[in-house]
Amino acid sequence: MQKFIKNTSSILIFLLPLMLHSQTPSWTLKCILETKLQHSSGILTLNQGQSFWTQVDNSSPAELYEIDQNCKILRTVKIMGVTKTDWEDITSDNQGTIYLGDFGNNNNSRQDLKIYILRDLANHLSDSIRPELIQFNYKNQTEFPPVAARRNFDMEAMVWYQDTLHLFSKNRTDPFTGYTYHYKISAVPGTYAVNPTDSFKTGDGPDVFFWITGAAFNPVDTELILLSHDRAWIFTDFKGSDFFGGKNTMISLPSYSQKEGICYAKENTWYLTDEYFSSLRIGGNLYEMKLEPTKNEESDSEIEFKVFPNPAQRFLEILIPKINPDHPDQLILYDALGSILIQTRLDKMRTLIPIEHLVNGIYFIRAYSKKMNRFIVKRILKVE
Repeated sequence: MQKFIKNTSSILIFLLPLMLHSQTPSWTLKCILETKLQHSSGILTLNQGQSFWTQVDNSSPAELYEIDQNCKILRTVKIMGVTKTDWEDITSDNQGTIYLGDFGNNNNSRQDLKIYILRDLANHLSDSIRPELIQFNYKNQTEFPPVAARRNFDMEAMVWYQDTLHLFSKNRTDPFTGYTYHYKISAVPGTYAVNPTDSFKTGDGPDVFFWITGAAFNPVDTELILLSHDRAWIFTDFKGSDFFGGKNTMISLPSYSQKEGICYAKENTWYLTDEYFSSLRIGGNLYEMKLEPTKNEESDSEIEFKVFPNPAQRFLEILIPKINPDHPDQLILYDALGSILIQTRLDKMRTLIPIEHLVNGIYFIRAYSKKMNRFIVKRILKVE
């Protein structure tokens, strides 16, 4: 870190690209998940959002839970004959068959990756079910774990489309390369060895803002959504399952949290869950998101704000040239690992932020305009 700081001390502000969006999300907090579900890592609806199936990715029992729109648990179904390791996503086909991915692989060291197949669970009256099994491995992985620069074998995102399961990797490379890999696996029980068929670069980092943590598919409008903590990517106008060969749009989400579950319900309506973080007191909720076309797509106005001094020692001064409906109204300061350190509203032209308690190093400030649905990020240097 010290060497990096010395080499970059002459860089005062680093501006990431301004993000423009062709769709604006309308965001509603539906309810708070029950305590046992606050590590929800996936969500699925089989009845257009009347109820949802979800699972948790910690060491809790091997169970699926059906909840309503008030987060009340309606059913608990035990998955029989399985050893739960890291359940990370859930999806379904057009017949209502559910696919549950036990393929979380934080350390990139697993060789027991599985997807469980649960048939007709909605009409299954018992409180337990025995699944069929898909086992798989990555042909392009030969080390367990590989060196840090090749650790792109974690998985948290899966959808079903055209009789195939599509998986999208969570990139844990160091240094971070920013690519998610797309894998295809047959939805038929069996054992498979797969190679990536394509890749998509989500961004250059920090990595937590560009990790793929969930996925969902809209069969009505033929849209794929890949999810991260505070943003999502929408893929449209592709041929077959060449998702990355069509158009893509990035949208920013109204809050930063560990979002891992997303599903399509109906008519531009999606539902999401995030995990609860006790230290920050965020997450553990069910949200409704509606995607509507932006009325001012042709607007090229920019978010304006200034940061002084940079490098800084004790305080940062945030200056907004003018207060109007388009000005940035939310600010987050986070470190290079993506940990949120300061979060505040911007409701005046001058805001003073104390940073004396921060250790020396590089930090990022993210200013967001809710009305414009745009954000901009600036890099700052904290010194003594």
